[in-house]
Formats: sequence, structure tokens, C-alpha cells
Amino acid sequence: MSHSRLLFSIFLAACILLPLSFFLYRQSYNNSQDDWGNPTDTTATATSDEGKGNTQPMNESDAALSQSSNLAGSDSLSGIEICRDQNANGNSDTRSDEYSDAHADTRADSQKQLPPEERREEMTAHPDRVTYCEGFFFEPLTDEIINRIQGVSYHENPDITYDDLRYLNVLYYDFTGQTQIGEIICNRQIAQDLLEIFKTLYDASYQIEKIKLIDEYAADDDLSCADNNTSCFNYRTVAGSETLSKHALGMAIDINPFYNPYITYPDGKKRISPAGSEKYEDREGGYDHMILKDDLCYRLFIEHGFTWGGEWKSIKDYQHFQKVIAP
Repeated sequence: MSHSRLLFSIFLAACILLPLSFFLYRQSYNNSQDDWGNPTDTTATATSDEGKGNTQPMNESDAALSQSSNLAGSDSLSGIEICRDQNANGNSDTRSDEYSDAHADTRADSQKQLPPEERREEMTAHPDRVTYCEGFFFEPLTDEIINRIQGVSYHENPDITYDDLRYLNVLYYDFTGQTQIGEIICNRQIAQDLLEIFKTLYDASYQIEKIKLIDEYAADDDLSCADNNTSCFNYRTVAGSETLSKHALGMAIDINPFYNPYITYPDGKKRISPAGSEKYEDREGGYDHMILKDDLCYRLFIEHGFTWGGEWKSIKDYQHFQKVIAP
């Protein structure tokens, strides 16, 4: 009988301990992952000369450097250090500290990992994609993008071909301080410039309301500007003329256009566009989202060789930056 009681006691203990052990294991596993199943620990796998993986703890600086190195990959530009404007702590060396400090709270709230359905760069990449940083890349136009712009912002012409253009993916902070994904089409000659500029603006929490392809507005520049949409390529002439716009070559971009209006004098009469933006003609009004000389946005574009329409003499185009490259 004693032998039977012993076996029964062992069986009873097993019935209790096994489910308890499994429950504790699941709790530990779940706590080690984020909302999308990604590990949350700070270890990384280091590979020896023999190719064997060894798990070693990493401090925050090493983790940041490791992430930057991993982003380089085969798609990075030769001779360009990925995120070269970042130090080991992930902070920008060239951003506007005063602007960044003023928006520190909104930046901390919104600088969270994007859910999988919003990670556009996870989609099928063009084989010639160039990744500058996570969330920032450019590539030749895919068939999908060509289908979106053909007959809208792009028309058959002798001035520019699809091969001359590049599709850009950027991150930016909207007017509520939330991270958004922006789309830009530009001339391949300024693609790297724009990636570097928008990356620095993002690091500084610089706010841009929208960055959409102008095709979402049927290539209507007035509609796009009235909606305060930041855009670049649009094969069109300068408003009220037959002169080809720099936007037609993908060499110009308009930033927050509603707060940075275009002021002309047709027939000697002042015209401010887009409609409703008249009060922003006053550049000393202290309004948010205005581009001013020597502010961060201005400095970045000037440093990359662009000129600003806000410094033109006969007209003012405060939203407009363009770059002219000799053939």
C-alpha cells in the first residue's frame, strides 16, 4: 500500500507542477516581446570568425551603433555612412536644439515603432533602392508608381523621363506631433539631398502637415497648396506663363505652402496664393510653420545648394526651394 501511495503522490505532484511551470514560462515569454512580437531585450548576436553566434549584452551606445551598421546593408550608398548625422546616442549633431527642445514632449510620444502595416519600406523593394536610414530611402520608379502618375503629374515630354525621377519615402512629424510616412517624387540629382534634409528635419521634430504625391490632387497645384501639402515633381508650367516650372523637372519642392504663400503682381495687382493664406504675407507676424531666413529649414536647403523663393526680388515664393545643376 505504501508503494501505491508513493506513486499516487508523485502523479498528483506532476499534475500540479507541470501546468504551473508552463504558465510561468508563457508569462516570461510574453513579457520579453513588444506588441508586434519583437524582442525587447538589449542583447544582440555577435558572430565570431568561424561564423558562430554568441549572445552578448550590449549597452545603449553599442546598440545604437549596431542598429546603424545593420541599416547600411547592400542598399546603402557607396562612401556614405548611414545616418552620418547621428552620434552614438542617436541624436542629430546638426539639428536645431532650440526647436527640438521646444517639441521634446510630442517627439517622445510619437517616436514609437510603427506597426507592421505602416512600414512601407517592408514592402517589396526595387533592386536599386538606396536606404539612407530606417524610414528614409529612394529608388527608381516602379511600375506601380508609374501607373499612379502617368497622365496625371507626368505626361510624355522631351524634357524628362521616368528614368530621371526617383521615388522617396520619408518620415515626418505632422501638426499634432505624430510620425507620418511621406511620399515624394523628385529628380534623381537631388534625391540624396532631400533624404538628408528631411532626415534632419525629422530629428529636429520639425512639423510638416502633409507630404503626398500631387497626383492625389489630380496634379492641381492650387488644390495641393490649399491643403498645405508639401510636394515636388509635377510636369507643369509656371502659373500664368508658358515657362516650364522647376517642378516639371523634379528640381523644386514646396514646403508647408499654405503658411508660406506665393506672391505675384500680374498686371500690377498683388496676388497671394493659395487663397486664404493672405495673412501669412506678414513674415514678422510670429505665426507657426512659416519658413524664415536662417531658420532650420532654410539653412538645410541652402547648405545643400538650393535657392529660396523668399529671397527673390520681383516676386516672393516663401514655400519654394529649387536647385539648378549645370548639365
